[in-house]
Amino acid sequence: MQTGGAKAVAKTGTPPRKKSTRKKQSKASGRRPARNAATKRARTGAPVDEPPRTVRVRELDPRVKIGARTSVERLFRVDETVKGAVVPHLVFFDRHGLYCEHGRSCPAVDDVRRAHRNLDWTR
Repeated sequence: MQTGGAKAVAKTGTPPRKKSTRKKQSKASGRRPARNAATKRARTGAPVDEPPRTVRVRELDPRVKIGARTSVERLFRVDETVKGAVVPHLVFFDRHGLYCEHGRSCPAVDDVRRAHRNLDWTR
């Protein structure tokens, strides 16, 4: 019988754990470095060999090209030349904003914005 409300604690007899002396590694340090040429150039600071890119921006009449009932306010054709290959883009400006036929993140959209900085592109 116990008196005074104290509880008896049983001892297990196991010794306390030792702390590890090994240093913890971060997740990134355990990975092997990438071995492609682009990352080597980025690490060494060597110039990247990008082919020259030329861009020609022309404004077209949307009523003639698309139709009389179109909601497109402005239409641009962007001819992008890389390594001798010409890639045509059509860039539209309507109630949805400025976008290319290849998507909003297409570099031709930025080329049109740069060529016509004085226009208001908000929609």
